[in-house]
Amino acid sequence: MRKRILFKIVAPFVVALGVASCEGDESNPCGGPTPEERARNQEVFDALAPSCQGCHVTGARGYFASIEAFESLVVYNAAVVVPGKPDTSELIRLLEGKGTRAFKQMPIAGPPFAEIAASGATKMTMAQIRAWVTNLEARTADPLPSIEARRITRLSADDVGRALYQQLGLSDDDFYVAASSFDIPHKTAQSDDGYPFTSPDSIPGPYENLPVERYAALGGGSAPNQLKADGTVSPSFLGVITQVSQRWCALALDKAGNPALLPAGASVQTGSADAASVKAVLRAWYLHFHAVDATDADVDRVFSTVFVPLEMEKDARNAYIGTCSYFIRHPDWIFY
Repeated sequence: MRKRILFKIVAPFVVALGVASCEGDESNPCGGPTPEERARNQEVFDALAPSCQGCHVTGARGYFASIEAFESLVVYNAAVVVPGKPDTSELIRLLEGKGTRAFKQMPIAGPPFAEIAASGATKMTMAQIRAWVTNLEARTADPLPSIEARRITRLSADDVGRALYQQLGLSDDDFYVAASSFDIPHKTAQSDDGYPFTSPDSIPGPYENLPVERYAALGGGSAPNQLKADGTVSPSFLGVITQVSQRWCALALDKAGNPALLPAGASVQTGSADAASVKAVLRAWYLHFHAVDATDADVDRVFSTVFVPLEMEKDARNAYIGTCSYFIRHPDWIFY
């Protein structure tokens, strides 16, 4: 079982260095926002989040991953917000549909934020956001990261492959057979219907290119191919993890003698009519995929909002496949 661990570094000497490197008065040694400034920044964060978090909560442009990210990447980033000067702040221009850089407006689709605010559908008006920029005090960013900041990392392509093999009870033997070309050993896919993926750097190397393309779409790098690993949650990553998780869950559930997903005596034919048995499987999957003990409310939610609707579409097997994929595509599985 893959443990999910949140590392919190507590090092007195790091704290001492951090304080020593900051400038400011004793009540605010690092020059960061005061509680009052944080409260005002939080109001703007909450007002913009519904329109922005869809695209800006992860990756290199995760401005809305947290209030700390918002302040570091937007509020106190002079390239985005110029304290005291809303008309020259690119953030204001984007919200009003007058952007001067890569994008003209935010959100990029539909009406800009200013029009959404004018309709009364946001928590703040543009006049209030402009006033916030006007009254904003410039800050010098602390060169050291906050030891209290949340830290998450997306599973790499190799991590995804290893975790799925282990948790679904699958292996290379379910996707490839040994072969050779000009006496060079390699592995060739039994069929692309299983959506296999593998690194081009693996030994033996893959013969077909489609598994390599899936590996690259999942963010995998390659030294010989001069391909840099990508740790962002890109559209290609989401597309492939969705396809792979659904297909591999089906393979695992249909694999004879495979105890990875269903306990002894359980069957993909057991549907919601036997709710207790299904919920027992879902509870086990919470621990299996997310390493957490699910509450009754958690289990009931997945049962009623994921399993039952999928079963109604087709049958119980379909529901087990989709629910298994749900656990894999969940942020608690993708990130650690």
